[in-house]
Amino acid sequence: MYNSLVEAFRAAQAASAGAFARVSVLASQVGADSAIVPLPVDHAGEYRRFLRRLVASLIDRAGNEFGIAGAPVSIDETRIPVGGYPNIWEALRAGETPDLDRYWRVLTQRYEHRGRALAYRQVAQTLAVALELDAPNAVRRFATVVRLRLNAPSEPSAVRLSRRVTADAHAEVRAALLALSAFAQDAGEPALAGCLRQFDHGEPFAPQQRRTFPGLDVVQYNEYWELRFTLSLGERLLAFVAQHLSEPASEPISA
Repeated sequence: MYNSLVEAFRAAQAASAGAFARVSVLASQVGADSAIVPLPVDHAGEYRRFLRRLVASLIDRAGNEFGIAGAPVSIDETRIPVGGYPNIWEALRAGETPDLDRYWRVLTQRYEHRGRALAYRQVAQTLAVALELDAPNAVRRFATVVRLRLNAPSEPSAVRLSRRVTADAHAEVRAALLALSAFAQDAGEPALAGCLRQFDHGEPFAPQQRRTFPGLDVVQYNEYWELRFTLSLGERLLAFVAQHLSEPASEPISA
């Protein structure tokens, strides 16, 4: 599968070089050498870059195939030894061409049956950190809603009297929204999941602006967002985090 693709790439490189060489010979036969400009092709560098892109694509595929809807499992390839090297990136840096079909089998063995549980655990970890669930009074229960806080520091934007999430906080806020979306999908709330995936967290907002989604209101304050879940949905979210945080991690397998 992957090894065949690597061999096809190398064959294409060789064919390209061979074709250019044939053109050069024909040009010399008719005295047109000056018409041929050598192609500045770095075949070795091109091949290494191809391998790195292919490995990245392979790892992304594994994350998507072995994860859950809306939340690929995070593959920690840096902890999987390959051919005597600490990981596949070190093997590539050393100039090796790893057996990628074997590497795919290792990822399959490692994640096919445990990937979903790990993905759920990773979502729960993201939510626990983003919502600071271990802090005092992190969860506020009322008669009809559960209120949680999402750390989302903001700064004045170019739009008058509006603010936007700071650049440093973008990744964390986006990760939290995607984790919430994955929870909503799992909880049988596809409309909410879709809204959260499409929510443009970088859009300017007015202080204390409210955004309403199915089962959830988001009130955007300067330093945090208050998430107001319906009582039932909020309790399911807390139960989801508690359940999946108990999932044990697994050990890496050598390739």
